[in-house]
Amino acid sequence: MMHGNGGFRIGWLAVALGLAVGCGRETAVSVEVATGEPGASSDPPYSERVVFRSGLRLTLVRDRGLTATYPAPDGNPFGSVRQRHYARVAYFIDLPRTSLSQQVTANFQIGEYVASARQRGATRAYVDPQIADHVQQIRSGLGRPLTLNSGFRSPEHNRAVGGATYSRHIYGDAVDIDVDQARADANVRAQEIFNEARDVGVDFVLPLSETSVSVDGQPRVSWVHIDDRGF
Repeated sequence: MMHGNGGFRIGWLAVALGLAVGCGRETAVSVEVATGEPGASSDPPYSERVVFRSGLRLTLVRDRGLTATYPAPDGNPFGSVRQRHYARVAYFIDLPRTSLSQQVTANFQIGEYVASARQRGATRAYVDPQIADHVQQIRSGLGRPLTLNSGFRSPEHNRAVGGATYSRHIYGDAVDIDVDQARADANVRAQEIFNEARDVGVDFVLPLSETSVSVDGQPRVSWVHIDDRGF
Protein backbone atom coordinates (compact mmCIF):
# COMPACT_ATOMS: atom_id res chain seq x y z
CA MET A 1 0.00 0.00 0.00
CA MET A 2 1.09 3.56 -0.60
CA HIS A 3 1.93 6.13 2.01
CA GLY A 4 2.01 9.91 1.63
CA ASN A 5 5.50 9.97 0.14
CA GLY A 6 4.53 7.44 -2.52
CA GLY A 7 6.66 4.68 -1.03
CA PHE A 8 5.44 1.23 -0.08
CA ARG A 9 5.37 0.91 3.70
CA ILE A 10 4.20 -2.65 4.39
CA GLY A 11 4.01 -5.94 2.55
CA TRP A 12 1.61 -8.72 1.83
CA LEU A 13 0.94 -9.69 5.46
CA ALA A 14 -0.45 -6.27 6.35
CA VAL A 15 -2.53 -6.25 3.18
CA ALA A 16 -4.01 -9.63 4.02
CA LEU A 17 -4.77 -8.58 7.57
CA GLY A 18 -6.14 -5.31 6.31
CA LEU A 19 -8.92 -7.14 4.52
CA ALA A 20 -10.18 -8.38 7.88
CA VAL A 21 -9.97 -5.10 9.74
CA GLY A 22 -10.57 -2.57 7.01
CA CYS A 23 -14.19 -2.04 6.15
CA GLY A 24 -15.45 -3.93 9.15
CA ARG A 25 -16.24 -7.44 7.95
CA GLU A 26 -14.84 -10.65 9.39
CA THR A 27 -12.77 -12.60 6.28
CA ALA A 28 -20.42 19.40 26.78
CA VAL A 29 -19.16 20.48 23.46
CA SER A 30 -17.77 23.94 22.73
CA VAL A 31 -15.75 25.63 20.03
CA GLU A 32 -12.52 27.08 21.37
CA VAL A 33 -8.88 27.60 20.57
CA ALA A 34 -6.90 24.37 20.55
CA THR A 35 -3.36 23.48 19.66
CA GLY A 36 -2.45 21.08 16.89
CA GLU A 37 -2.06 21.11 13.12
CA PRO A 38 -5.46 21.27 11.40
CA GLY A 39 -6.05 18.09 9.44
CA ALA A 40 -3.12 16.31 11.03
CA SER A 41 -3.47 12.75 12.24
CA SER A 42 -4.91 12.34 15.71
CA ASP A 43 -3.69 8.78 15.99
CA PRO A 44 -3.98 7.44 19.54
CA PRO A 45 -3.56 8.58 22.21
CA TYR A 46 -6.61 10.72 21.57
CA SER A 47 -6.92 14.04 23.37
CA GLU A 48 -9.77 16.18 24.65
CA ARG A 49 -9.72 18.46 21.61
CA VAL A 50 -9.90 17.91 17.87
CA VAL A 51 -8.97 20.43 15.17
CA PHE A 52 -10.21 20.15 11.58
CA ARG A 53 -8.82 21.65 8.38
CA SER A 54 -11.72 24.11 8.21
CA GLY A 55 -10.55 25.65 11.47
CA LEU A 56 -13.34 23.99 13.47
CA ARG A 57 -12.09 23.19 16.97
CA LEU A 58 -14.15 21.00 19.24
CA THR A 59 -13.75 20.14 22.89
CA LEU A 60 -14.62 16.48 23.40
CA VAL A 61 -16.14 14.64 26.33
CA ARG A 62 -15.22 11.48 28.17
CA ASP A 63 -17.53 8.48 28.15
CA ARG A 64 -15.84 5.79 30.21
CA GLY A 65 -18.71 3.37 29.65
CA LEU A 66 -18.30 3.58 25.88
CA THR A 67 -14.51 3.45 26.12
CA ALA A 68 -14.78 0.23 28.12
CA THR A 69 -16.56 -1.47 25.19
CA TYR A 70 -13.49 -1.16 22.96
CA PRO A 71 -11.38 -4.27 22.37
CA ALA A 72 -8.06 -4.60 24.17
CA PRO A 73 -5.27 -2.94 22.16
CA ASP A 74 -2.91 -5.88 22.70
CA GLY A 75 -5.30 -8.18 20.84
CA ASN A 76 -5.06 -6.33 17.54
CA PRO A 77 -4.26 -8.52 14.51
CA PHE A 78 -0.91 -6.86 13.82
CA GLY A 79 0.64 -7.60 17.22
CA SER A 80 2.47 -5.47 19.75
CA VAL A 81 4.29 -3.40 17.13
CA ARG A 82 0.96 -1.77 16.20
CA GLN A 83 -0.64 -1.71 19.64
CA ARG A 84 -0.60 2.07 20.03
CA HIS A 85 -2.70 2.44 16.89
CA TYR A 86 -5.50 0.50 18.60
CA ALA A 87 -5.71 2.48 21.84
CA ARG A 88 -9.28 2.72 23.11
CA VAL A 89 -10.96 5.98 22.15
CA ALA A 90 -11.21 8.04 25.34
CA TYR A 91 -12.82 11.28 24.13
CA PHE A 92 -15.87 11.74 21.95
CA ILE A 93 -17.96 14.37 20.19
CA ASP A 94 -21.14 15.02 22.18
CA LEU A 95 -23.57 14.78 19.26
CA PRO A 96 -26.70 16.29 20.88
CA ARG A 97 -24.74 19.42 21.79
CA THR A 98 -22.88 19.80 18.51
CA SER A 99 -24.14 21.57 15.38
CA LEU A 100 -23.67 18.86 12.78
CA SER A 101 -23.93 21.36 9.95
CA GLN A 102 -20.47 22.71 10.78
CA GLN A 103 -17.85 22.25 8.08
CA VAL A 104 -14.89 20.02 8.83
CA THR A 105 -13.46 20.71 5.36
CA ALA A 106 -14.55 22.82 2.40
CA ASN A 107 -17.16 20.41 1.06
CA PHE A 108 -18.10 18.22 4.02
CA GLN A 109 -20.03 18.75 7.23
CA ILE A 110 -19.37 16.86 10.42
CA GLY A 111 -22.84 15.32 10.19
CA GLU A 112 -21.85 13.38 7.08
CA TYR A 113 -19.29 11.43 9.10
CA VAL A 114 -21.68 10.47 11.89
CA ALA A 115 -24.94 9.98 9.95
CA SER A 116 -24.99 6.19 10.26
CA ALA A 117 -24.23 6.42 13.99
CA ARG A 118 -27.04 8.92 14.54
CA GLN A 119 -29.47 6.67 12.68
CA ARG A 120 -28.85 4.15 15.45
CA GLY A 121 -29.39 6.71 18.18
CA ALA A 122 -25.77 7.34 19.05
CA THR A 123 -24.95 10.34 21.22
CA ARG A 124 -21.18 9.95 20.95
CA ALA A 125 -18.81 9.72 18.01
CA TYR A 126 -15.27 10.46 16.98
CA VAL A 127 -14.05 11.82 13.62
CA ASP A 128 -10.36 11.77 12.82
CA PRO A 129 -9.25 15.02 11.15
CA GLN A 130 -6.75 13.27 8.90
CA ILE A 131 -9.37 11.06 7.25
CA ALA A 132 -11.61 14.09 6.82
CA ASP A 133 -8.74 15.93 5.16
CA HIS A 134 -8.04 13.00 2.85
CA VAL A 135 -11.71 12.71 1.85
CA GLN A 136 -11.65 16.38 0.90
CA GLN A 137 -8.47 15.89 -1.13
CA ILE A 138 -10.06 12.98 -2.97
CA ARG A 139 -13.17 15.02 -3.69
CA SER A 140 -11.11 17.99 -4.90
CA GLY A 141 -8.94 15.77 -7.08
CA LEU A 142 -11.94 14.14 -8.73
CA GLY A 143 -13.85 17.39 -9.08
CA ARG A 144 -17.18 15.83 -8.22
CA PRO A 145 -19.34 15.34 -5.10
CA LEU A 146 -18.87 12.24 -2.94
CA THR A 147 -21.40 10.53 -0.68
CA LEU A 148 -20.19 9.04 2.60
CA ASN A 149 -22.28 6.04 3.62
CA SER A 150 -20.45 4.94 6.76
CA GLY A 151 -18.07 6.71 9.12
CA PHE A 152 -17.83 6.29 12.88
CA ARG A 153 -19.39 3.23 14.50
CA SER A 154 -19.38 2.41 18.19
CA PRO A 155 -18.15 -1.11 18.98
CA GLU A 156 -21.79 -2.13 19.59
CA HIS A 157 -22.91 -0.69 16.25
CA ASN A 158 -19.96 -2.36 14.56
CA ARG A 159 -20.86 -5.76 15.98
CA ALA A 160 -24.49 -5.31 14.91
CA VAL A 161 -23.48 -4.87 11.27
CA GLY A 162 -21.01 -7.76 11.33
CA GLY A 163 -17.90 -5.63 11.56
CA ALA A 164 -14.49 -7.01 12.38
CA THR A 165 -13.56 -6.59 16.04
CA TYR A 166 -10.78 -4.16 15.22
CA SER A 167 -12.52 -2.36 12.35
CA ARG A 168 -11.08 1.11 11.89
CA HIS A 169 -14.63 2.50 11.88
CA ILE A 170 -14.71 2.24 15.69
CA TYR A 171 -11.63 4.46 15.89
CA GLY A 172 -13.19 7.17 13.75
CA ASP A 173 -10.53 7.11 11.04
CA ALA A 174 -12.38 5.05 8.41
CA VAL A 175 -14.92 6.08 5.80
CA ASP A 176 -16.86 4.18 3.16
CA ILE A 177 -17.42 6.26 0.03
CA ASP A 178 -20.59 5.31 -1.81
CA VAL A 179 -20.52 4.14 -5.42
CA ASP A 180 -23.83 3.93 -7.28
CA GLN A 181 -23.73 0.35 -8.53
CA ALA A 182 -26.74 1.06 -10.74
CA ARG A 183 -24.48 3.09 -13.00
CA ALA A 184 -22.87 1.27 -15.91
CA ASP A 185 -19.60 3.08 -15.14
CA ALA A 186 -19.65 2.23 -11.42
CA ASN A 187 -16.40 0.28 -11.59
CA VAL A 188 -14.64 3.08 -13.45
CA ARG A 189 -15.78 5.67 -10.91
CA ALA A 190 -14.76 3.39 -8.04
CA GLN A 191 -11.32 2.89 -9.55
CA GLU A 192 -10.96 6.66 -9.85
CA ILE A 193 -11.73 7.04 -6.14
CA PHE A 194 -9.33 4.22 -5.30
CA ASN A 195 -6.52 5.76 -7.36
CA GLU A 196 -7.08 9.23 -5.92
CA ALA A 197 -7.02 7.83 -2.38
CA ARG A 198 -3.68 6.19 -3.05
CA ASP A 199 -2.34 9.39 -4.61
CA VAL A 200 -3.21 11.59 -1.62
CA GLY A 201 -1.59 9.18 0.84
CA VAL A 202 -4.47 7.38 2.54
CA ASP A 203 -2.96 4.67 4.75
CA PHE A 204 -5.20 1.83 3.58
CA VAL A 205 -7.65 1.35 0.70
CA LEU A 206 -9.57 -1.91 0.65
CA PRO A 207 -9.28 -3.81 -2.65
CA LEU A 208 -12.35 -3.14 -4.78
CA SER A 209 -13.00 -6.84 -5.20
CA GLU A 210 -13.95 -6.88 -1.51
CA THR A 211 -16.74 -4.32 -1.95
CA SER A 212 -18.32 -5.55 -5.17
CA VAL A 213 -21.85 -6.87 -5.62
CA SER A 214 -23.45 -8.73 -8.49
CA VAL A 215 -25.52 -6.64 -10.88
CA ASP A 216 -27.06 -8.58 -13.77
CA GLY A 217 -24.49 -11.28 -13.18
CA GLN A 218 -21.53 -8.89 -13.32
CA PRO A 219 -19.43 -7.63 -10.39
CA ARG A 220 -19.96 -3.95 -9.69
CA VAL A 221 -18.29 -1.97 -6.92
CA SER A 222 -20.72 -0.67 -4.29
CA TRP A 223 -18.38 1.38 -2.07
CA VAL A 224 -14.72 2.26 -1.51
CA HIS A 225 -13.32 1.84 2.00
CA ILE A 226 -10.46 4.07 3.09
CA ASP A 227 -8.83 4.51 6.50
CA ASP A 228 -5.94 6.31 8.14
CA ARG A 229 -4.85 3.68 10.64
CA GLY A 230 -1.45 5.27 11.10
CA PHE A 231 0.64 2.68 9.28
